[in-house]
Amino acid sequence: MVGNPAYYFGMGDLLREWNALDAAERHLEQGMDLVSGMPTVDADVVAQGFIALARLQHARGEYGAAITALENFSHLAHQRNFFPPLLARAAAAKARLALAQGDLPGAIGWAEASGLHVDDEPTFPREAEYLTLARVLIARGRGDPEGPFFDDALRLIDRLLEAAEGGARMGSAIEILVLRALALRARRETSGAFVTLDRALTLAEAEGYVRVFVDEGAPMAALLSEFLRARRKVGRGVKQLASLGYVRRLLAVFEPPAQHAQATGQPLPEHLTGREREVLALIAEGLSNQEIAARLFLTTSTVKWYVHSILRKLEVDSRTKAIARARELHLVSE
Repeated sequence: MVGNPAYYFGMGDLLREWNALDAAERHLEQGMDLVSGMPTVDADVVAQGFIALARLQHARGEYGAAITALENFSHLAHQRNFFPPLLARAAAAKARLALAQGDLPGAIGWAEASGLHVDDEPTFPREAEYLTLARVLIARGRGDPEGPFFDDALRLIDRLLEAAEGGARMGSAIEILVLRALALRARRETSGAFVTLDRALTLAEAEGYVRVFVDEGAPMAALLSEFLRARRKVGRGVKQLASLGYVRRLLAVFEPPAQHAQATGQPLPEHLTGREREVLALIAEGLSNQEIAARLFLTTSTVKWYVHSILRKLEVDSRTKAIARARELHLVSE
């Protein structure tokens, strides 16, 4: 329902999955604005919003901002005594960010403290946590191929897949198949990895999914490239479900964006969201936090959060320096 923050968070996360990141940002901002203006909001919806925001920032490579979003949620959750499972969900999301940044020890620390075990019977409410555990096991297996990690990961993944397919949750099944393909490739079972990947691609192409592949990073880019080369070689002589055009489109998303610079020769700062640019423009006009909040129909605490994020991204420590930096980069007018 339009006007319900859960609608905007759900649509924002779906748009992120389709790689429509700017549209996703607008929906998530609308949801956050609604949440900030409500005296009471369902804790599950708040968690949904912050985790969706962190996923969007992950997709943009803004890992610091993603971690800040999850830490802000954890702080809010402690303040409002949210149900502990919501904090566990955010902690798992943070561990996934650690993996994306190459911080395997940090992710292992989360796994050991989580209380999760590969032989648990995973339930749907905790599916995201178990998927993160599977990712940690795969990452550990890459560093210790002779250890038990790949076997443990595949055992867990197969139970998750059975549950997802039994519940007709195809979105979950796609993500689980993606992890299964990565685990098999890491264990050098290329044929099995290709069969599993082909199935994931076939399901995902029909839904227009992108980020479920791309957010797995370099290992998935390598697997997709190998899959594409192998399918080109065998041509029509092999049963092939996924279209190679879809694979090429996915690989194109992995390409790093061109690095632009302003005429001053200074690099651009980390991406500012649309709402942050609005707040920055009002800061440049000389408005206080309270005045910005009134202008944008936000709470003062939300504006403070945006200002903090802007200062961090512009790498400055005051509003005056932020204005000067923004003018150097032509983010606001003189």
